[in-house]
Amino acid sequence: MINKHKQEGIFGLRTAAALLLFSLVTAGQALGEQGNDSLLATMQARQAQLDDVLKDTNHCLGERLDGLLEINTNCTAEERTLAEQENRDRQELHRQMSEMLGISPSEIGEERAKRYADRYVQGVQREVRISASETTWWDGYPPDPRKTAVSRILTLQHARLHERPDADSPVVRDNVQQYEAFGVVGSTEDNTGERWYQITDEYVPKTKPQNWSPNPIGWVTEKKVIPWRRAVVMRFTNPLHREPSLFFKKPEPVIDLMEKSQTVREQNLQTVREDLENGRENQSGVIAMEPHVGTGQEQMVMYPVLDFYASGGRDDLRIDGKFARLLEVAARTRNGESEGGNGSVAIDIVFVMDTTNSMKPYLENVLAATEEFAKAHTDDALRFGFIGYQDDGSQFAYTTKEFTTQTVPADKFVRTLAQVKAREYPAKGDDIPEAVFEGVDAALDSGQWRKDAIKIVFLVGDAPGKEKLLNSTILRDKASVRQIRLFAFHLKNSAVSKNWDNESRKQYTQLSSFLEGSGGSGQAQNYLRTVDAGAAQFRQVISEQFLEAQQALDNMRNIINKGGELSATTSGSLNELIFQQAALLLADKSLPQDEVRGWVSDKVLTNPDREALVPMILLTETELEELDARVRELKDIGEKALRGDGGTTLDFFDLVSKNTRFTMVDPAAVNFRDAFSVPLGISNLPYKSDIMAASRDDFESPDRVQDFVRAMDNKLRHYEDLRRKRGDSDVWKKLSAGAQDRDRVVGVELNQLP
Repeated sequence: MINKHKQEGIFGLRTAAALLLFSLVTAGQALGEQGNDSLLATMQARQAQLDDVLKDTNHCLGERLDGLLEINTNCTAEERTLAEQENRDRQELHRQMSEMLGISPSEIGEERAKRYADRYVQGVQREVRISASETTWWDGYPPDPRKTAVSRILTLQHARLHERPDADSPVVRDNVQQYEAFGVVGSTEDNTGERWYQITDEYVPKTKPQNWSPNPIGWVTEKKVIPWRRAVVMRFTNPLHREPSLFFKKPEPVIDLMEKSQTVREQNLQTVREDLENGRENQSGVIAMEPHVGTGQEQMVMYPVLDFYASGGRDDLRIDGKFARLLEVAARTRNGESEGGNGSVAIDIVFVMDTTNSMKPYLENVLAATEEFAKAHTDDALRFGFIGYQDDGSQFAYTTKEFTTQTVPADKFVRTLAQVKAREYPAKGDDIPEAVFEGVDAALDSGQWRKDAIKIVFLVGDAPGKEKLLNSTILRDKASVRQIRLFAFHLKNSAVSKNWDNESRKQYTQLSSFLEGSGGSGQAQNYLRTVDAGAAQFRQVISEQFLEAQQALDNMRNIINKGGELSATTSGSLNELIFQQAALLLADKSLPQDEVRGWVSDKVLTNPDREALVPMILLTETELEELDARVRELKDIGEKALRGDGGTTLDFFDLVSKNTRFTMVDPAAVNFRDAFSVPLGISNLPYKSDIMAASRDDFESPDRVQDFVRAMDNKLRHYEDLRRKRGDSDVWKKLSAGAQDRDRVVGVELNQLP
């Protein structure tokens, strides 16, 4: 913003000169004296056509707070060209005015937007500021979001919807679920001064079209809702092997802790935990520990983010030098449904196994281990499936093949394995790497998993995979979306593939790594067993894993029926991998009912290398497509720069400005975030991206741009995978019970944004 001295200079002694800036006619006279009147003439000539597009009900354009035009995906090529020309001319006007008045072009643009804000007719979309850290889009029709900033609300436990804004009016829906999200159509106060919201099941678009006419379903009192300004949620990372997060009443005590030394911070937190466990009051403002979610609650395990701490002029929040977020979260703890249980817990294990010739003895070992296990255990809750893979050459019987259509108990699995045959002879011309990635991908997309089971892939092979369309990063991300974990068995020193052992181990390690954080971040633990191909121990290794899975089932049943805690596990064990999912399904009966609201750090306060929670933005399918389009543009520009098509990596920022819908707002900016306007309000999210923070110097390196292209490609694959799961209600959620299918949303982790 303009500082005080500059403001006095502009609006004091130079008021007349400043006002010239915000009138194109008079500004044209001022610039005309310098021989630049053609710029204003050009802008005036297109004004009528531009007004028509701005007023059109499809709202392809909007007026932004920086004085430039927002160009949406529904613009035609002609409309986009018109807007891009207007933006270039406005930027040039701002630059010239900057030279006249001695302030930056960005400040000129902001002041221009302020001056014109009240001149926009109804029907023109304009960006308006509703808080220090948040903006929204408004078409000028009531209600004014600057006065009624709440566009969504979350209901509290036992909320009721009334026919009118009056507690005595008929109830149209009783016992609304906790944290159902509704769009706000309007609000009013009753004769006691209590505020009521008129709500709808329909999703409230960030940019409301002029003819948006949602169907109101009733009124709810302000006392029974939480205003939800952003469609942002979070999930806690797995609680296994880390201390529960703490909820603070206010953000300042958390910041104070962040700034202390690690030793002092650990001592303070230990005292707080002891106070909480013993029911004593604490002086730190901690109001609760992190809740665990029970089996009778929402499977997605997402909590709404109500606000985030904006540091303002200070540096980013950090713990021991590590970047940290501080979020205000509303967390459901437990309800009556989470008490007790019927012991209904299940595990599905699907083998993904190389069936080429070198794997013949190991396939026989799996069969023998299964037969032995089936004789001693008839537990239907533990089931198995099998997918074989070979390679994509014509000399192979198949690339991948599902030998089971659904997971089956051990006794039936024995009969299935008896029908699986490894290739009889080595394939001529075999280049050693096999279809490992395709096999894992087939398992992740398989329909044989039970819906509510803990899902584990057993990957068994001796050779590496071929990185074509798939790689470890893509598959690990896909497994995370599907809540499937991978346990790998690498057979080293095989006569056929021992020269590839280093590459095989690297891939199997990456595939079996569980990353606790978001978007491939956070502390990693791999789940890998390396077995010497010449040793006769593989049957024993498989038998041990079968027994571990059965013991895990018994442990979880005891907890559900009798209470207690999960037993201790060895790091990297199958038990640990199973309990990572089980810990999210077992209720913590010591917690109070309903909910708790407070401030939580996204890092483990005693160990900031570990992530405690993962924030996500909820997007509709249309919004996801918009994000996909922007990221695809960035990837394409990176590839153009590497090819030297229209410019080189030295011209990366200019290529983005000229060839994408990213609008450059500050040509002099050093980093990408400041130089360009980013989509979907990303700049207003508690989000830090290496890409957005990258400078011009970073992008001058071809290697850096190549990394950028790879990163964009991985994000695009993630979006595509989310779209393929459109019919999966565990991935795409309705925010309220009465919402339409078209209004389902999906959680996209902030680190998966560009």
